[in-house]
Amino acid sequence: MVGSVAPIFHTKSCQTWWQHVSTVLCTACMAAGMGNIYRLPQTTLIRGGLPFVVAHTVLTLLVGLPLLFLELGVGQMAQEGVVKAWRAVPFFKGIGYVKLLAGCLLSIYYPLYMGLSTFYVIWLLKGPAPFQECSARVKMTENGYSSVGKKGQDCLKETFIKPPLEDPYWFGIFTGFLFVIWIIITILSIRKTKSYIRSLIILFFPMIFVNFNLFVKSIILEQDTDSLGTFFTSAEWSKFTSSEVWYYACIQVFFSTNVGFGQFVTNAGIIYNKVNPCWTAVGYITINLLFGLGSVLISQSLTGTLTNQTSLNITSRNGDIAELYLTSLIYDITSSSRNSEIKAWAIMFFLLILLSGFISMATITYALLKTLTIESRRRLKWWHMSIILSFAGCVLGSCVLFQPHFDVVHLLDHYIVGNLILICTVIEVLALITFYGIDRIRSDFEFMLGHILSKLWLILWWLLPILLTFIFAWGMITLPMERIFKDDQAWMYGIGWGVVLSATIFIFAVGGWIMMRQEGYTVRDKFSESVKPSQNWGPTDPMSRHNWVQWNTKAKQGERDFTLKRKGTKDYTRSIKKSKKMAALSDLSNTAVDGMYKDNHKQSIRTNGR
Repeated sequence: MVGSVAPIFHTKSCQTWWQHVSTVLCTACMAAGMGNIYRLPQTTLIRGGLPFVVAHTVLTLLVGLPLLFLELGVGQMAQEGVVKAWRAVPFFKGIGYVKLLAGCLLSIYYPLYMGLSTFYVIWLLKGPAPFQECSARVKMTENGYSSVGKKGQDCLKETFIKPPLEDPYWFGIFTGFLFVIWIIITILSIRKTKSYIRSLIILFFPMIFVNFNLFVKSIILEQDTDSLGTFFTSAEWSKFTSSEVWYYACIQVFFSTNVGFGQFVTNAGIIYNKVNPCWTAVGYITINLLFGLGSVLISQSLTGTLTNQTSLNITSRNGDIAELYLTSLIYDITSSSRNSEIKAWAIMFFLLILLSGFISMATITYALLKTLTIESRRRLKWWHMSIILSFAGCVLGSCVLFQPHFDVVHLLDHYIVGNLILICTVIEVLALITFYGIDRIRSDFEFMLGHILSKLWLILWWLLPILLTFIFAWGMITLPMERIFKDDQAWMYGIGWGVVLSATIFIFAVGGWIMMRQEGYTVRDKFSESVKPSQNWGPTDPMSRHNWVQWNTKAKQGERDFTLKRKGTKDYTRSIKKSKKMAALSDLSNTAVDGMYKDNHKQSIRTNGR
């Protein structure tokens, strides 16, 4: 019997071990997305250097960490998509749709960065930089003839991102890259959660390999020159008190951490349904900061060191595209350097951007598909929706290229997406703490955690909308309406802020429509009903919902029965397994003792009879 019981516990422990490992790998992989690997170092180069990095780190801890903890808790309670999560406060259901829109906009222009990286990798493998298509003239050197290339931005404007009406050849190449990229994205999410988790685990290892090699290369280069030392010593700390640093650092937090887009709300009910939301939030933010700061140091070391070696002037960038600043800078340095190793490291850098793009797109696509399939009345199949989404993303991404100079990408990234998420976050947190109630939030989180919730989290949730509103208002009042390298056109201002304002109005319009559908004699009664949790709010799992109802019943009486922790949490599962194991061992020992007692008793009866 002992031999038959042991394999059962061994199998369960192996399954639990693999679930923990896969969860950790998925969490670490999500921290290495496009916003953290590419957008953060590029924005650091543009927006102030070290002061920007410090402001970004501070806001990640003050904004990203409490907001992620809140999203994971709400997601574990809802156990469905970001729109269904607003059963907690139905009036603000429009926030879920606006976040869905922000995710769709990200999926339009993130693959463009990936296609650009693919272009650099293939053309660097074809021949040395500068590319033949971007060669301006030929000059005589000590080693013979060498070509002098155009500046990276000018090269892109005349080749890869050239409008299709001017040169359809390069447009065809770009759309071909986009088509292949979207096929790979479809494969990464075609089989729902299983393919998504496996994709993140597979992408994690090459990401770590490339990142580690680039980090080692930056350390080797740092021994020859003092590029990082210059980065720290030449920091202009006067910018630390400017609204530009704090406003753009606040926007960057959402792109770096993926918080606010609804992805963690969706994943919390599936991937993170059996983990502690507090420690998951702390662990993810820690890994996210490590990846982000590491990418900043790598980019500063490579660009700073190589710039000093080649005496390349990068200060005159008037008329350049800010969204392509880092990639074009790496190309400029590669084409100007005589070091043969620079080409290999440039290829690895563009591969890093490509891998981070696949990680971000897998996460974004999975969250979109999960929400769309749940919200669809026809209940379309997952693979049908995946093909439709990929086709739409490929077509819309190709249409973006019709406008020259990446103006549509600048419109989406600079004006619309970040501001949409910031405004939605302010309204979301205010709605939860005001209408759902801080007491309900504390009760639900204590039910999930299995212990009393610290008051520090409640204070941070109260301060979060105040801090975000202050930074947003400060930036809108003091920041000039101009682009970093060139002034924006009037249509960008109009469309950008028009979309943001329309989305804000849409949130309250949806709330008004939901309010009018409620039962009540007056508008006040209907509004009161629309901000109350709906009847189907709460865990969808029957056992979890039963325990949650019991918990709330006792909580109303002032009791806190922490034995009713939600089934599936790590502590609960561990306690159940421990109790079952002890019960099984106890049964084995009792059986052995009873058998020995019965044999001895029969033997004594026979002896007495004799």
